Amino acid sequence: MYVGICRITIIISWFLLLLSAEGRQQQEGRPQQEGRQQQLTCLNMASHVIAAALFVLVFSPLRRGVSAFCTPKSYSPSLTTTVKRIVALKKSDSSTTDSDELIENGIRYLGSGPDAIVRPGVVLVAPKHEYDHFLMKSAVFVYAIGLDDNQDMVIRGVIIDHPTAFTVGEMSPNVMGSISNNLLFRGGNSGGDTAMMLHSAGGPHGPIQSGDMIGNSGIYEGGIVSAMEAVDSGLIDASHCKFFFNYMQFRELELDDMFASLEDGDAWASLEVPSELVLDSDLERGEMWSKLHNAVKRFRISP
Repeated sequence: MYVGICRITIIISWFLLLLSAEGRQQQEGRPQQEGRQQQLTCLNMASHVIAAALFVLVFSPLRRGVSAFCTPKSYSPSLTTTVKRIVALKKSDSSTTDSDELIENGIRYLGSGPDAIVRPGVVLVAPKHEYDHFLMKSAVFVYAIGLDDNQDMVIRGVIIDHPTAFTVGEMSPNVMGSISNNLLFRGGNSGGDTAMMLHSAGGPHGPIQSGDMIGNSGIYEGGIVSAMEAVDSGLIDASHCKFFFNYMQFRELELDDMFASLEDGDAWASLEVPSELVLDSDLERGEMWSKLHNAVKRFRISP
């Protein structure tokens, strides 16, 4: 729909402006040189019209307002048990003490390569030899695992340290108040320009109305209306919320291939990290990856 409208707008604007220039040239009997100058002026005007139409074409999907901030698909947490290498969240980790785990500053190491645990709420850390445009030097927060429209098992996550140059208020005018100044992050290359909000203020007693916690992460998804109200009323700080458009999506075999890739002892790794690291909006591209990748290296050499 947007593509068709923009194309029609460009074509009509172009021909109308050219016809207008030729018509004025003939009616006023202006010299040929002046007529050409008029055409150049009209072409310049047409270029502005084209630029405006392209802006609408690129960014209008993000300006759908509050309704755009939702998880693209509904997932059942029980689906994680159907995947051999994707381990479902245990009912209790009380049997494992901190001395048996690799933990550093709240970061918990869940393995790397084929032995890594992948489940909702973990952060996947890319190795240095990952050269995909989006995944290179990336840290991906896994927020959902389940079946897509084709009944294929998929894993969805957002890149947590790929900021854009825009605030969420600039891209979605229905997001208002203090929270509209939050930076918008590019979560990945899938999703058709859908947007979502992650936050740490959910739960039964939290000020933001949202669904269940994502794994053990302390992070929740959705609830933009109550988030705007909570921030403006001073119940929470805007830094507790983070906005993304689009996401990364992996099929099971794709993820297997990613984690099987090993070079110089480096491979994709899985971590549980504090929610404030995932929700940090004061990041340059690859900055959180660097921090977490260094932590992974220390975990690997730990006795």
